[in-house]
Amino acid sequence: MTGTINWRRFAAIVRKELFVLMSNRVSRVMLIVPPLMQIVVFGWAATLEVRNVDVAVLRHDAGRLSTEVLHRLRGSPTFRHILFVDSEAALRQTVEEERALLALVFPQDFSRRAAAGEAAVVQVILDGRRSNAAQIAAYYLQTLLQDVGAQTPRGQAAATSVTPQLQVAGRCWFNPNLEFQWFFLPNLIGMLSFMLGLVVTGLSVAREREVGTFDQLLVSPATPTEIALAKLMPGCLVGLAHGTIFLLITVFGFGVPFTGSVCLLYAAIFVFALASGGVGLMVSSLSATQQQAFLGAFSVGVPCILLSGAVTPVINMPPFLQHASQFNPVAHFTVLVQGVFLKDISLAAAAVSLGKIACIALVCVSVAVWMFRRRV
Repeated sequence: MTGTINWRRFAAIVRKELFVLMSNRVSRVMLIVPPLMQIVVFGWAATLEVRNVDVAVLRHDAGRLSTEVLHRLRGSPTFRHILFVDSEAALRQTVEEERALLALVFPQDFSRRAAAGEAAVVQVILDGRRSNAAQIAAYYLQTLLQDVGAQTPRGQAAATSVTPQLQVAGRCWFNPNLEFQWFFLPNLIGMLSFMLGLVVTGLSVAREREVGTFDQLLVSPATPTEIALAKLMPGCLVGLAHGTIFLLITVFGFGVPFTGSVCLLYAAIFVFALASGGVGLMVSSLSATQQQAFLGAFSVGVPCILLSGAVTPVINMPPFLQHASQFNPVAHFTVLVQGVFLKDISLAAAAVSLGKIACIALVCVSVAVWMFRRRV
């Protein structure tokens, strides 16, 4: 295929595509502003951390231990407001109106039982409509209650017991403080670049058909193969440009460490842009209008992102979806970009993911060119 390409004609078509892409003011704004807004907004908004939790408290006990628990809640950065209620009905209404994520009910004998060395029980009510946040907040609360319980006679007796206890010392590699931005922002580079490549390449052929210049392009000296390949280049160049911007924002704007090779990252972005552009060209070859091309890119892009492991772990998916993710370029790029950012991945380890992306790119581009020639 490459032996029949006239590179002068190929370069001329690429220049024409870039001129069409950048000559329109609206197109320039849409290429620059939305991706920048998304990476900045997602960098702050997209997080699984639970903070500023409001807690409702029904307190039948005014003893020292319940007071200590409330002091710990006020001093914790996780919990924001403590809403005191005087009845179970008011407690139920507070949770139903989502004014509190969880509620605590202290029984009358809570402090007395703890002082006597007996088991003291506090009831915790969670808002199951926000299940993920409620479970994480409940874990924070459980840790807090365990610290308070260690100060009671029963807790001190357990600490001094001669019974051997299992001690676990935790250490997090690559992300010591478990910063969610360190995990999510490198993944966001792949997600935004993939959607951008799909849209830029996917709309190119459909736009030519809508404005009536597609037939003029076909009667030019350029072959259909040259036209199809040339339409991939603007998406790759835009992907490299946005990859640079995303890299700078991620590292210098959000403080995510970059420990790997910049050359390896750019090679991965270029090959990944070819794969996403090939998928976009396939969608564009099947579309008669830009609206159809945009809907097709959206229909392909969202499942690929969901199956990439960038949002939810692939290992949690059914086996057939785990196998399907091997044909997804976003999944392999996610592994590679995380390794480049956080683990200083070696070239040998990166070659596995990069090779898979290159194979997917080769297949997608070949099928896209074949589909393009058939539609011609």
